[in-house]
Amino acid sequence: MASYFHVTLDTTAPSDVALTINNGALYASSTAVNLNITLADDQTEGYQMKIWGVAGAQEEAQAGWENFVPSKGVNLTDGDGRKTVFLKLRDDVGNESLTVSAQITLNTSVPVVTVTGPDRSRISTEDGFGKSVFHFSADVPFEAYKVCVVPAVSAQQEEGISIPTEGGSLNTSGEEGGYPASTDVEVTITGADLERVSPGDGVKVIKVFVRNASGIWSVV
Repeated sequence: MASYFHVTLDTTAPSDVALTINNGALYASSTAVNLNITLADDQTEGYQMKIWGVAGAQEEAQAGWENFVPSKGVNLTDGDGRKTVFLKLRDDVGNESLTVSAQITLNTSVPVVTVTGPDRSRISTEDGFGKSVFHFSADVPFEAYKVCVVPAVSAQQEEGISIPTEGGSLNTSGEEGGYPASTDVEVTITGADLERVSPGDGVKVIKVFVRNASGIWSVV
């Protein structure tokens, strides 16, 4: 019979722990997000994690230890704004890592567009009669916009056809980003471009869509 045995002493906590939300995205359009967790340790059997700053566990004292997984879906706390999620790992012998965190801005507000004009509600393709000018603004900062012909006032942005600029139309789309709220944008639509995307005489529904930083398009 052996008169000895081996005990491994391990006082090293999980190292190089890192946390990202939605693969490092700056904005989220929903409270449901995905956390990705990495660390330097090759062996993670028996490891646990604690997550807080999320729905149901806003403070560390409200969070419990759970089995470690490298990817986990969670819900952010309600209310738009900057969110911070915290994470701590614990190895199979209780060594705890330093707390790490990641941030993301929750923006679930649907932009509202206001159109002023147009100066002409009837146009043709004839010189002097072939342009209609209007203005629009949005109630929130936005990153992109497009002016479309849609089948109905209630149509969504994916149902519309963007008006081109080959025939002299101006500012029918924009991707520059960083447009402040209430930015006044002047748009010119020509009969030639309108006919390109919606052939035939008759009433056309022209609708402006803007997209905020979290990817939400206006709908009203």
